[in-house]
Amino acid sequence: MASSANLSADSSAEEQETLSDDSHKNGKRKHTSDSDSDQPQKRPGMSMAPAAMDGPQGAAATTAAAGGAAPFSQFSEKSFRMMKQMGYKAGTGLGKTGQGRVDLIETSSQKGRSGLGMKLNELNTAAEQWDGAEERLQIPEVCNWLVNVHAEAGSPGITREQLDAWIRVGPRKLLIDDEHRYCEPDVLAQILASKSVFNNLGADDMRKARSKSNPFELIKSNIFINRAAVKMANMDSMFGFMLTSPVDRHGQPLVREHDLFYFADVCAGPGGFSEYVLWRKRWYAKGFGFTLKGAYDFRLDDFSAGSPETFDPHYGPKEDGNVFDPANIVGFTEYVMTQTETGVHLMMADGGFSVEGQENEQEILSKQLYLCQLIVALAIVRPDGHFVMKVFDLFTPFSVGLVYLAYRCFREISICKPNSSRPANSERYLVCKWKLPQTDLIQRHLEDVNRQMYDNRNANIDTLELVSEEVLRADATFHRYVCDSNNTIGRNQIAALLKIAAFCRNRDLAEPRQVEVKQKCLALWKLPDGIRKFANKGDPDQYVAKLYKEWNSLTKEVCQVEKRVQNPELRQTFPSVYDWCFVPIGTVENAGKNLRTILLGKGGKEVYRFEPKQCSWIPVTEVSIELPPGTIIYAEIVRELQGQGKSQIVIHTLHIIDGLLLGGENIRRLPLRQRLARCQQFAKALNKPLKGTVADSTNGTAVTVQIRAKRLYGLHEIEHFFGSLETYSLKTGPPRLGYRVRNLIDPDRFYVPYGLLFLKETKPDYMKSLSKTRRMFYYYHVKTKSSRYPEQFEQANHEPETMALFEETYHSRLLWRWETVHQVDPEYGADRSADSVYRVDFRKYVRENYEPGVN
Repeated sequence: MASSANLSADSSAEEQETLSDDSHKNGKRKHTSDSDSDQPQKRPGMSMAPAAMDGPQGAAATTAAAGGAAPFSQFSEKSFRMMKQMGYKAGTGLGKTGQGRVDLIETSSQKGRSGLGMKLNELNTAAEQWDGAEERLQIPEVCNWLVNVHAEAGSPGITREQLDAWIRVGPRKLLIDDEHRYCEPDVLAQILASKSVFNNLGADDMRKARSKSNPFELIKSNIFINRAAVKMANMDSMFGFMLTSPVDRHGQPLVREHDLFYFADVCAGPGGFSEYVLWRKRWYAKGFGFTLKGAYDFRLDDFSAGSPETFDPHYGPKEDGNVFDPANIVGFTEYVMTQTETGVHLMMADGGFSVEGQENEQEILSKQLYLCQLIVALAIVRPDGHFVMKVFDLFTPFSVGLVYLAYRCFREISICKPNSSRPANSERYLVCKWKLPQTDLIQRHLEDVNRQMYDNRNANIDTLELVSEEVLRADATFHRYVCDSNNTIGRNQIAALLKIAAFCRNRDLAEPRQVEVKQKCLALWKLPDGIRKFANKGDPDQYVAKLYKEWNSLTKEVCQVEKRVQNPELRQTFPSVYDWCFVPIGTVENAGKNLRTILLGKGGKEVYRFEPKQCSWIPVTEVSIELPPGTIIYAEIVRELQGQGKSQIVIHTLHIIDGLLLGGENIRRLPLRQRLARCQQFAKALNKPLKGTVADSTNGTAVTVQIRAKRLYGLHEIEHFFGSLETYSLKTGPPRLGYRVRNLIDPDRFYVPYGLLFLKETKPDYMKSLSKTRRMFYYYHVKTKSSRYPEQFEQANHEPETMALFEETYHSRLLWRWETVHQVDPEYGADRSADSVYRVDFRKYVRENYEPGVN
């Protein structure tokens, strides 16, 4: 961890010069100091000694020099002469007898929307208590972890009988002013009093003072949709980026090779947390969202930094996203666990709602939200996974008890307030590290508690304690940790509130460290110094030229049409059985919805297909496809079938055959098998269960098509492939052989293959062969007629020299199209067409050329 940098509020004269919120936009600097508002400013080159002058200025200067007031120094000399001619004498009132007011009317100190005569005594008193010299910033923040000493057995070590005995139910409580069992009483009292100072202040005045006083305010939302994304970046950095690159207790990565980083974002609209994770991890992260529908829903179209194609919002069986509803919790849990096998690596919870006018009761109003978010975390976070939840004050026994149960379910917890969280609010985060594998008992107990709270939501009865005070005090380490956290965060909050009060009273004050703090934090959090903006993608040709500069040199290769396998003498077509692989195809003609071509994804549903005849990009309008920006793939649209007979329905699905660019990642030079493995991972991230009625998907536009990558077979596996086909009844026509595809949530489907597409693994000049004497593979160069074993190449890795690039594989592809059912009959040999190839030909070829038992 980098060393902390302590920045003082008024450590030097140089720090007094800063960009204010308003002047920053114009590039002007504003000079402020504690004395600016009370003392006249000296101008360079001008003497401040009073000079004897005639008229009002001279009289005012003389009076001021003598210690008196200069009430009319702002009047012009002409107006002063007119007043003198009418009998006015300095120091007396106007009128025939001098009865007018002598003193000036005081300038109003009114703030906000209150009346002109209102005196904000509490605000002024609070402002006087602020001492900027005592303020210190820690960059980076100090992270204090509380280790669960009960976790060695891998379970929380709590029985159901204990949990039931700890519960206390009673009349609903709406105030927290007496909740000082887990903090110092004066801390709670000062927090509540400091918040109340602003009750009569206008919201606009409060916001302006808060922005000017906060050292971290200039960071704003950076390149993201909102400030929540920046907070997540801040915390990720605080904890060594363990949130987006998790490791287990032994330092080994939790995300296995070729696996995805799974995360969930709960109660988190519009989705700032998710946008950060998607920006940091790109398409390698697959997210599940759960939040209220409507005004607080995810705004995926507004994501500009992290592309949302791999994010899947879900709203539970009630379709409203209400996390309090037990049925929705169960539905979301099943949805996530079915698609991730063991759960997510990270769950984030950013739940909250407006408490305007009830700021001091925010903790009580949020208690069930905390409870439900923890329930979901215990249900879907995988063992050794992490959980981050936003909380507010942690003074009540209910909140502290909930934190205690989280502490017992994870190996370590931390209650932290990141610098990006405004210091004057009650917000903080509970970060839980390394979930224990056996937390089901506590999860079920909390589900029962929530069910009771949900059923009694309109009654004057509530769960007041989850864990008894005796138990909490008995765990002295935990009790001390919570109290210290409340006291430390509370005192910092009080100081920040007093600072805002001072900035409300004196609008000339400015925070001198904002620019420096912004630069330090962005570097530490590994964020760019930029603003939120949407890229101007341009037309497809411009987009591809900018995305992939070598594209123009590939057009000759990608404009080649498929060649056909028509010669029964397969040795002439496939000189080596070890060079070739194949995938089944489900498209007959390349027209309409039946596409098999190269696709370009510019983000969202902006997808284009490459037209070889015109050598140009054409928008895909026949079906609705979503691809991340910076994607170029070779794929086809397949008519997958669900069910059999009259109830059978058609579902169009995108099948990836090969890949060039995946979400901006260039995989062109990877060997074919590695490219397909990466495409499998890519499709897994993008694929989502069908939503809405399945019938809608048949029209091709109502529902975004699902995505999967083809399974790659070696040429020698052709009989194994045929053995995997099953006979299916079709809605129309005779039964056909079908290739089954499995889904995690949706019912399994199948499609009717119309042929096999053969793809060459090796470069055009190389042939992979097997040495029968050494039982090892070697590579034969057809032009130089030289052979080398892998260890004989100059480079340790021979693949860049021997394995085909994307365009080489694409150029050499061969299609074996099945014109009749006889071609796939395992025994058919009569009445053969001279220019057709049959299954028996491939079986004979493999038997004669493939040596089994060698990989």
